[in-house]
Amino acid sequence: MTSLEERAVLPFYLKMMRLNALHHAFDLWPELVTEAKAVTLDDAKWLLGVGAWRPVVMGAWFSVRFPAAEIGQELRLAMAASQGSLTAPPLAVACVVVSGIDAVPEMGQYVEADPGQDGSTGFVAAGIEYLGGPSSGTVADEDRQAFKRLVHVATSLRASVT
Repeated sequence: MTSLEERAVLPFYLKMMRLNALHHAFDLWPELVTEAKAVTLDDAKWLLGVGAWRPVVMGAWFSVRFPAAEIGQELRLAMAASQGSLTAPPLAVACVVVSGIDAVPEMGQYVEADPGQDGSTGFVAAGIEYLGGPSSGTVADEDRQAFKRLVHVATSLRASVT
């Protein structure tokens, strides 16, 4: 484990994976904001690209600090490579906050592939719908509401660190 992972991943990933941030992010807020401010662009890119799910979760959250021109491509690639619900919700929300409509192709690719077959495709499809992208079928209201609430977490983090 790298020092970056010890500092920026280990203390947070369990409470920030899947939809867990809906219930735990604000409990971690002071530490999360402090670490988000310390993570560099290169750190965030490395977390997104390393391939292991734990760093990817936190790479998604920390990426909201940066503009799309700096990290959007890496974020969208991580979304397309997501293997399921551990990373897909944080990645989808970060994609929406950072890249907006430009992330729809990668989000759509995830929905089509349904790699984890774990129910997270409905959440990602809710993100596509949130952006006004093409509908991928029926999206449950539960997914829509969870998506909006997780966007609030991401935009709050972004506002706290930029």
